[in-house]
Amino acid sequence: MAPQLFTVPVPALGQHPGGSIVCTEPAPRVYLLTWTSPPDNRLTSAFCGALLDALDLIEFGGYAPGVVVTTSGVAKFYSNGLDLEHAVSTPGFWTGSLYKLFTRFLT
Repeated sequence: MAPQLFTVPVPALGQHPGGSIVCTEPAPRVYLLTWTSPPDNRLTSAFCGALLDALDLIEFGGYAPGVVVTTSGVAKFYSNGLDLEHAVSTPGFWTGSLYKLFTRFLT
């Protein structure tokens, strides 16, 4: 079993009960992020924020440079995508959460 490096909580938000993002190191310099935010790992501001925090911990937390692999702890879904109702009703969601996450992945 891969050693667990850290866990970042995904806070509950509206209909979403919250969850966690767990980072393990299954091989040297391979960081596996497993997200579990039932029922379907939807992209909300809380989820995006937790994922950004997990990426910060890997990059700036003293871990050796390596690769990041993502997976789901929810058997049926990697992610069921954007929570559109949350996105359109949350001021700043697009630029402050979703686009910030997309930019981070691309850079």
